[in-house]
Amino acid sequence: MDLKLDEQKLVADFRLLPEEGQKELLDLASSLRKKYQECATEEPIRTENQCSLDKGPEKRPEAAKEPIFTE
Repeated sequence: MDLKLDEQKLVADFRLLPEEGQKELLDLASSLRKKYQECATEEPIRTENQCSLDKGPEKRPEAAKEPIFTE
């Protein structure tokens, strides 16, 4: 997973906190997330880091059964 520079800094700063500080920060983040989800309207899900999977069988022309001719 690729993190942006500011995200890497947040992770590094979080790891430097004492255990009780980490727990307090995680509790605060959890409460903010719950509050946001309650207030948020139905927004489309962000899919910038996701790829869609095809439901059908994979087409592989290189695996088609054709006679091989060599000279």
